[in-house]
Amino acid sequence: MGSRHYSDLKHSITLAGIEKTQGRRQWTAGGFTDFVCIRFEPNRLSLRDIDQSEQTPKVHAIGHLRFVKAFSFGRERPRVVLWSRLHPDRPASELFPGISATTDESELFYSSNSLITYALRQLLAHGWLRFKAGEWSADIPLDESIWQARATAILDFLTAEKRLHLYAMPGQPPPAFDDLAGVHPTEDLIPLDRLGYVRELVWRENPLAAFNTAYFLLEHNDFLSHHSALGQAYNLFISDSVIQRPPLYRRSTLYQRDDGSWRIAMFGMEDVELLLASSAPPFVVDRPAPVTLYTRRWAISEQNRVIGFTPPAANRHEFTIIDRQVLGYKRGGGLEIPQNGFVLSFDQDALTPPVLAALQTGRVEYRWREEEHRGIRQGIQVGPRLLQDGDMALTAHSLADEAFWIDKRGPDDSLELGVVPSDYPDDVDVTRAGRVGVGIDAGGSLMVGVMMGSETKGVKHPDLDSAGATLVELAEFLQEMGAVDAVNMDGGGSSQLFFLGGLTTVPGNRLGLQSVHYERMVPAVGVVL
Repeated sequence: MGSRHYSDLKHSITLAGIEKTQGRRQWTAGGFTDFVCIRFEPNRLSLRDIDQSEQTPKVHAIGHLRFVKAFSFGRERPRVVLWSRLHPDRPASELFPGISATTDESELFYSSNSLITYALRQLLAHGWLRFKAGEWSADIPLDESIWQARATAILDFLTAEKRLHLYAMPGQPPPAFDDLAGVHPTEDLIPLDRLGYVRELVWRENPLAAFNTAYFLLEHNDFLSHHSALGQAYNLFISDSVIQRPPLYRRSTLYQRDDGSWRIAMFGMEDVELLLASSAPPFVVDRPAPVTLYTRRWAISEQNRVIGFTPPAANRHEFTIIDRQVLGYKRGGGLEIPQNGFVLSFDQDALTPPVLAALQTGRVEYRWREEEHRGIRQGIQVGPRLLQDGDMALTAHSLADEAFWIDKRGPDDSLELGVVPSDYPDDVDVTRAGRVGVGIDAGGSLMVGVMMGSETKGVKHPDLDSAGATLVELAEFLQEMGAVDAVNMDGGGSSQLFFLGGLTTVPGNRLGLQSVHYERMVPAVGVVL
């Protein structure tokens, strides 16, 4: 696999203890790929989540992104309704006392964020939501008393907090009046989570280097669940020795041990215990049991497809959990499984009063099953693995082995949703794109390599734009730079690397405009101090 038909022009410097190599790879078959790699001591890397301190740029950036996507699909007058979620979230019963938090499908929301997303989608679906002179209102029939109370409470809160926004045209204010006819309740209603510009972090904190890391929800199929939102990072994240996000899908993880060294290994939900009440039960994953844990990959091994709901079961009690928060409850099975979370399903006799009381507090914790992992300081789960012990780790089965399962068309041409990232190219040695990889050399030092690429949908120019790299080409590049172990990070339009305050990479985000470069906001970064 891979191609060695190229020649390199590159230059290296060392500043502030970081070695930077930057250059261009000219492909014999035509085109080029610009690249940059930094190498530094292992104790200098810090993994963290970020958020935009000023929310207005986030609203405009995501509004513009979603407008362009809708326009590219032939929508003549796309409009985007965005709402900025609460951080931290608050119990729905506390923020909206006396307001029903139960859906038509009998799911009870514990989360205010989940209730608000559900309510806004329903208001749009019924044609009840209005925007006039900068104000939001709901035109609800008189016999819909539950919805009148719900809409009034939620719209009053969002308006007072300035969390609800209408985006109708790049660079233009919203219209004086809009009945929002034609605004799709899932494609055009965007719950916004935490994410920000890496540039803002660099300006604010002045690290020596910073780069993007985690996968996150971006396409509307990623956050169809009322519990999910654009911008949410997913899969294992450890900071200060605490598991902040669990390893939903068994994928490669870059992590730092308690002795300061870095390693790469595969982790999944079977490697952690979920702590409820005073117990740490060894929950059985992906098969019927008194307590069963469902992620969106639970049916792949048996049915070769993704099933996004738990099986119907009259006496099952089920809870939706994302990260460390319990968001909702439903009895009887058939509960939607979020892309970035899981459902914990209990048999009638297994849901004891102490466990139920613990779940109703809205928080859970995780613990490693193996003692050797309990000293992990920090880590981020991405994938697939690129190099292992000096050798190429990629095979034709790497993506499937790490639970990458893209959207597919069924026999009747219906869309079968995959597992995030659900639009990821299903190959390791064909598709070139912007790539970011982290490697570990034989001496334990770390390196970050970026091979620049741009969006390809009608705007990529072979003579002007860097071609990017396949996963195999990224692995070969890191191997040439001295890595013996390496893992792939989020890439594409998110690829970016800052060094000493400046951006070393050309952003791959185009938003449909040739040679116009947009930096993409991301929720998680690696910072070199």
